[in-house]
Amino acid sequence: MPIRIKQKKFGPVFLRYSDDGSISYGMNSDSVDSPHPPVATPVDTLLASLGACIIKSVEWAANQKKTALNPYSVTVSGLKAGDLPNRIERLDIRVSADLTGDPDLASEIVKQAKSICTVSNSLNCEVTLSLEAEG
Repeated sequence: MPIRIKQKKFGPVFLRYSDDGSISYGMNSDSVDSPHPPVATPVDTLLASLGACIIKSVEWAANQKKTALNPYSVTVSGLKAGDLPNRIERLDIRVSADLTGDPDLASEIVKQAKSICTVSNSLNCEVTLSLEAEG
C-alpha cells in the first residue's frame, strides 16, 4: 500500500511588474515591495523564480508583438504531492490586470509566455497559467 502524505499548499508568492520594468516580491498581496525574492524556504524561492520567469517571458512576448505592457501582478502557489517522493504536484500562476488594453492580445502574450518560460518548462509537475480580468 503506498504511503499517503497530507497535501500542503505552498505560497502564494506575489510579484509585481512596474512600468519601469522592475519586479517586486512579497509574501502577501499588501506588501509586494521587496526588490529581492523571498528566501524563508526553498519552495518560496522556487515560486518566486517561476513568477519572475513568467514576468520576463511576458515582457519578451510583448516586445515581439511590439506592445507596451501596463503594470501587473503575478501570484504563484503550489500544491505538495500526496505521495512519495516529497515534491510539488502542481504549480498555479495567475497573471492579474490589464496587460495591454486588449484582452485578446493579452491572452496571446500569456500563452506565448508560458511556452517560452524556461523555469516552467524545466519543472516535472503540472504548471498552469491563467490571465485574470481586472476588476
